[in-house]
Amino acid sequence: MIVIDDFITDERLLRKMADNEGDFWKIGYHWWDGWWNGEGTTVRHELIEQIWRHKCPEQLWGLNMNGFEHWVGVLSKDNTIGNEKGYALNHHHDKDEGGGKDKPIIGTVYYPPMGEIQCEGGYLKVYSYNDRNAPYELIAPVPNRLVIFDATQLHAVTEIPEGNRYAVAINLWDRQPTTEMIEEI
Repeated sequence: MIVIDDFITDERLLRKMADNEGDFWKIGYHWWDGWWNGEGTTVRHELIEQIWRHKCPEQLWGLNMNGFEHWVGVLSKDNTIGNEKGYALNHHHDKDEGGGKDKPIIGTVYYPPMGEIQCEGGYLKVYSYNDRNAPYELIAPVPNRLVIFDATQLHAVTEIPEGNRYAVAINLWDRQPTTEMIEEI
């Protein structure tokens, strides 16, 4: 796991994310086949390029990626995904939701700065192996923090008793997932 604080230093990009410029916070799963196939057209593409083209951690250079599945999430005590007691997002493994057997190469979560106080709780909980009794790491949703981890490992988001947890999730794939939930942008 890699955690980098104060990741984005471009004030222009930070403003675009906070202002929802270009539908940055548009709900749904999206696919982008990368800068090597053409210039990015959205603020989210700019973020992906900052992470994976311009500021990619050295130990991850050379990944065989074909594109990026990306989506946003705003979770709160009143907006959760799933119904597991104590969790804002149920335990899961990232995978091809279209029924394919493929899994992402690696996962990314970025927490855009969206105000002074964002939330209490809302920790990303990543297990060492695929068992809820396994050791785990808790990563706080700190504004302007980037987390890179194996998204095929069991993970969840802890309960949020107060505020909103803003996050952008980006999975790298060596082939586009088969799910029809993905919109190309």
